[in-house]
Amino acid sequence: MRRVAAAIVPHALKQRHERWSTARYLAAVGPPTQEYVHRHGLTARYGPFAGLRYPEGLDPHPSDLVAKLAGTYESELADVVAEWVGSGLEHVVDVGCAEGYYAVGFAMAMPGATVHAYDIDPLARERCATMAALNGVKDRVLIGSACSPATLAGLPADGVALLADCEGYERTLLDPSAAPRLRAWTILVELHEFLDPEIRSTIAERFSPTHAIELIGQTEHDGPGVPELAFIDASTRRILLSERRPERMSWAVLRPRGRS
Repeated sequence: MRRVAAAIVPHALKQRHERWSTARYLAAVGPPTQEYVHRHGLTARYGPFAGLRYPEGLDPHPSDLVAKLAGTYESELADVVAEWVGSGLEHVVDVGCAEGYYAVGFAMAMPGATVHAYDIDPLARERCATMAALNGVKDRVLIGSACSPATLAGLPADGVALLADCEGYERTLLDPSAAPRLRAWTILVELHEFLDPEIRSTIAERFSPTHAIELIGQTEHDGPGVPELAFIDASTRRILLSERRPERMSWAVLRPRGRS
C-alpha cells in the first residue's frame, strides 16, 4: 500500500509530510543527543570511522549524530565501507554529503584518496568543510554544490567509487547514457523508494549489463552492545538510533563486472 500511495501522492505533499515528520523526530532526539555529547564528547568511538571528530557548537546537532558517534549508523553497510577502504581507490564521490560523515570519514580512512563531496544545502557544505579541517583532511575533500551527470563526466574514468544519498535525485544522477563513466565505477546508492517507487527496477535495468548488483536491506539498530548508550532507556534508544527513516530503506551496491 505504501508503494501505491507513493506513486499517487504529489511530490510537494510528500515534502511537507517529511518536514513535519522531521520536526517531530528532532523534538524526540534532541535531549538525549545533548546528554550523550555531554557525557561522551564528539568523537566517534566505534564504527568504520572511529576517531572521526565533530566540531563543538553544532546548532542544531545532526539528528543522527549519536548513531554516528556510537558506530551504529548504517551499520548494514560496514562490509561495503571496509571493501572500499581496502581497495586502493583514488577517488570517492559523495553526492548528498550532508555534514561530512562519509566524505571526511573516507578521507581519513583512505589517505591516498581524494573525496569529491557534493550537497545542495549551503549549511551542509559549510559543516563538511569544518569537519574536514578539524580532522586534518581539508586538502583532500573537495566540496561542491549540485552534482549532475555532466559533473561526473569531469571526474576520472577509473579508480572511482560513487556514494549517492540524494533524496530521489538518483534517477537523474545514475544514468549511464548521460554519464558513461558510471559503467566503470563502483556505486553505492540509497534507494529512496518512498519518493520513487520504480527506482530499484530502474537501477537494475540500467546497470545489469555492466554491474553485479547486490541489494542490502535496513535492519533495526538499538545499540545493546554500546556501553556509552546504557544511560538511555530502550525505547528512547531505538528512536535515537533509528536514523529517521520514513520507511524501511534499502541500498544497491553496484560492482563493475570482471572486477573484484
